[in-house]
Amino acid sequence: MRLINVMDELGAALGAIPDLRVKPYTEKRVNPPQAVVALPRRYSYDSTMGRGSDDIELSIVVFVGVSDAESSRNAIGDYVDGAGNKSVKKAIEAHVPAGDAYDVAHVMAAEFLIMSVAGVEYQTATFRVRVVGKGII
Repeated sequence: MRLINVMDELGAALGAIPDLRVKPYTEKRVNPPQAVVALPRRYSYDSTMGRGSDDIELSIVVFVGVSDAESSRNAIGDYVDGAGNKSVKKAIEAHVPAGDAYDVAHVMAAEFLIMSVAGVEYQTATFRVRVVGKGII
């Protein structure tokens, strides 16, 4: 797998979610609702013998505005649902990546946090995503 291709394809998968701005990399400013694909927490080589596969664990962060607790909860809720037209899990796992970017992507969990970017607070959901694909020889 090539990291750039993996991140770009995850961004393409998120592009299926209506009205969600997507960047397949992190930025210094966000414009909610927006998703960013962050660099990996971990990149493991040789999950299977002979460069058969590598394993990447990375995060996708979805930002929504914080006006009040209820509206923030409602806005982020659509993205963390396991199904529906705004579901991050559904978009990632249903996506068929171009070429040989990766074999499978699985959304394992979501964690919530109020995050400050450029002095502005946002409600966020950080999705932990495991990606498995062929090792580059």
